[in-house]
Amino acid sequence: MGQNLKDKIEKIQTPQDVFNFMNENIEYGWLDINGKIHIKTMKEFRRIYRTMSIDEILEYKMGTCIDQVQLMHYLLNKINIKNKMFCCRIFEPDDYDNLEEEEHMHCFILYYIDNKVYHMEHPNFERKGIYEYNSEAEALETIVKYYIELRGGKDSPTKEFFEVPVHISFKDFNKYINNL
Repeated sequence: MGQNLKDKIEKIQTPQDVFNFMNENIEYGWLDINGKIHIKTMKEFRRIYRTMSIDEILEYKMGTCIDQVQLMHYLLNKINIKNKMFCCRIFEPDDYDNLEEEEHMHCFILYYIDNKVYHMEHPNFERKGIYEYNSEAEALETIVKYYIELRGGKDSPTKEFFEVPVHISFKDFNKYINNL
């Protein structure tokens, strides 16, 4: 990570600063198993995607929803803001092996300040922003309802997760979520 990004991270003091950092420095993209960069495309995602470390996300200045949520979690933790990571997806069993199908997953983060719950959305470029809710239940219901509608009414079970294992495939990330 360049000194410039380190300096920017050190200046982060609020959730709004985290959001601004994401907007100014991170785009939607991913690094595949061959080291090739994919920007704003999901072609072959199931086949060759691998999660990235925080250092890689910052080095390449990109990430999928999985990676971006991991980075926001890291940045919010650095400023001592309570937060939780969630994964909302159409359920796929551990042995699901249709590598040509679109992915049906979205990861997001909630954070908590003064008895309010906030959803910081950055990877979904159509809904970028910080949204305020009165409770975690209200936030989850609203977010999940949006993804159910987006997926044509298909149920979207949602799980909290606690880490993003580094360099695992989409299929292995799905297995990780299934086994929480």
